[in-house]
Parts: sequence; structure tokens; C-alpha cells
Amino acid sequence: MKKSLIALFMAGTLAGLSSCGTARNAAGSIKALDGEWKITEVDGQGISSTDNGSEAFIGLDVKEMRLYGSTSCNRLLGGFEADTKKGTISFGQTGSTRMMCPDMETERKVLDAIGKVTKYEITPDGKMAFKSADGTTVMKLEKK
Repeated sequence: MKKSLIALFMAGTLAGLSSCGTARNAAGSIKALDGEWKITEVDGQGISSTDNGSEAFIGLDVKEMRLYGSTSCNRLLGGFEADTKKGTISFGQTGSTRMMCPDMETERKVLDAIGKVTKYEITPDGKMAFKSADGTTVMKLEKK
């Protein structure tokens, strides 16, 4: 009986310790999203800075769960939700300014891609991929 109680106690202790580590890893994962991410590729095509030096980027403020950034022309703003355990991310109502720019094609691609995003993946080298529901990478980003 005493051995059974000791075994039960040890199992409970190990389960408690492992769950603490899991919670800590999940919290760390959401922090990994935080900051500004330069958009390097949309739908398999590279994105570069425009003639005026403006680059497309997405900023994620995990404390406020807010999205901000630039399409390389107009400013982006909105909110987002992420589930680090499932690797999902969704952008709520996303808005942008409405200036005309020489390169409206990049803007269109960025906005279209944001609308398709349902998942994210951060690679060991610190880059991020936004993916559609079917797992297709729609946008690649790297930390600024």
C-alpha cells in the first residue's frame, strides 16, 4: 500500500512539473510572434522595397493583440488572434489607408494573402510562414 501511494505521488508530481513546462513553452511561443516582420515573399514571389524605400512588413503586438504594418504603400491596422498550441492565427477586421502608389500590385498581393491566412509556423532559424487552410504557404516573413 505504501509503495502504491509513493508511486501515485511521484506520477502526480511528474505530471504537474511537465504541465508547468508546457504552459511556459506556450507562453514563450506567443512572445515569438511579437515584433515587426518584413514580408519577403507572397504566393511564391519575392517582395522587395519600393523606389521610395518603403518595405512591406507586418507588426504584431501580442500584448494588445494588434496588427500594424505596411503593404509597401499603405499602412495596415487591425487585430489578430493566435492559438500557439494549434499554430493558428486569424486577422480580424483589417484596415488600410488608401493612398495611390506606383506599385499597387505588391499591395494587392499582400492584402489578398492576409485574407487567406489561417496558420503560422516559425522555423528554427527564426523565420515565419503564414499558411492558408490547406497548408499552402501564402507569405514568408523574417524578423526585422
